[in-house]
Amino acid sequence: MCSNITTQHIEALKLVSALSIAVDESCDMNDTAQVSLFVRFMSPSGPKEELLGLLPLKDQTRSNAVIIECMDKHHIPLDKIVSISTDGSKNTTGVRKGFVAILKEKINHEILVYHCIIHQEALCAQTFLDEICKILELVITIINSILAKALNHRQFKKLVFEMESEYVDLLLHNKIRWLSRGKVLKRFASLFPEIKAFLLEKGVHYPELTNDQWIPNFYFMIDVTSHLNQLNRKLQGKGNLIFSILEVITFENKLSIFAQDFERETLFLTFLAC
Repeated sequence: MCSNITTQHIEALKLVSALSIAVDESCDMNDTAQVSLFVRFMSPSGPKEELLGLLPLKDQTRSNAVIIECMDKHHIPLDKIVSISTDGSKNTTGVRKGFVAILKEKINHEILVYHCIIHQEALCAQTFLDEICKILELVITIINSILAKALNHRQFKKLVFEMESEYVDLLLHNKIRWLSRGKVLKRFASLFPEIKAFLLEKGVHYPELTNDQWIPNFYFMIDVTSHLNQLNRKLQGKGNLIFSILEVITFENKLSIFAQDFERETLFLTFLAC
């Protein structure tokens, strides 16, 4: 059945006048490196996006070689490719040996090359203020101290169960999946009393957890990352068109409003202090 569907997709690609390619290299939940190859084209029923291949990477295999091999295997019409979107990795965007460079040599016409806007936003999110980055580092350190050791993890889950908490466990942070950042922080905040109780029981002291300045900054970061997560979800999904980029403009306007409110509140608090 899978082979039959793939064959239908390939036959459909031969009939279209133009198509676009999207390439994403990442790791799954088992830390297995793989490449996703998508094709998008316009059909009589509207735009379609199909997964052409989920290609595992083994040993020293480079993703660009695997992608080219997959395209050759399925006889993808190179003369109909008009654009390529990548995640910005060196294997896909390298000047000489990257997938885009190799494909351009095979194609005799100009093509548009895009860097996925969600990946760009993830890179920008890494430039948070140092104070904000320190908050995330501390949260990750505490989570790892609880989850890394089996005994600590079992004892923490038992404590959470006895306290009848909303959640049964913490979440691990994955740098590759930036959406996990907001979820990890939000789960940490939900289990904040349980975490402090567990650390107190273990005799481990983090002064930041009782610092009146650190805690508001922590919750501020939760709010910011939650808004970023909402933006990412709106930009993703099958069938999204270029009009989805308007969500970024809306998000920028929202940030401007947040900044104005924050400035007004700061001035008001300064006035009260005087």
